[in-house]
Amino acid sequence: MPNELAETDERQSVELVPDFSYEDRHEFVTNLAYRLWKERGSPQGSPVVDWIAAEQALYSSLVASGLITPSATDMQHLEKTLYR
Repeated sequence: MPNELAETDERQSVELVPDFSYEDRHEFVTNLAYRLWKERGSPQGSPVVDWIAAEQALYSSLVASGLITPSATDMQHLEKTLYR
């Protein structure tokens, strides 16, 4: 599974645009993960790969926008969810 996660790092940056102005975080990640899965050709299994990629993309976008301050433990938490 770590190889699959590495593949997500090689993707082009994802444009993060909510479908509507008050979309909540969970719904946004759900929609983005689905879009990433479709872009990968809708393979069977491994939905967590796209979910983690979506979480990481959202986190990176929030840090880049200055809305949140980066934390080393944030990324560690995201990576640990992959192995639960």
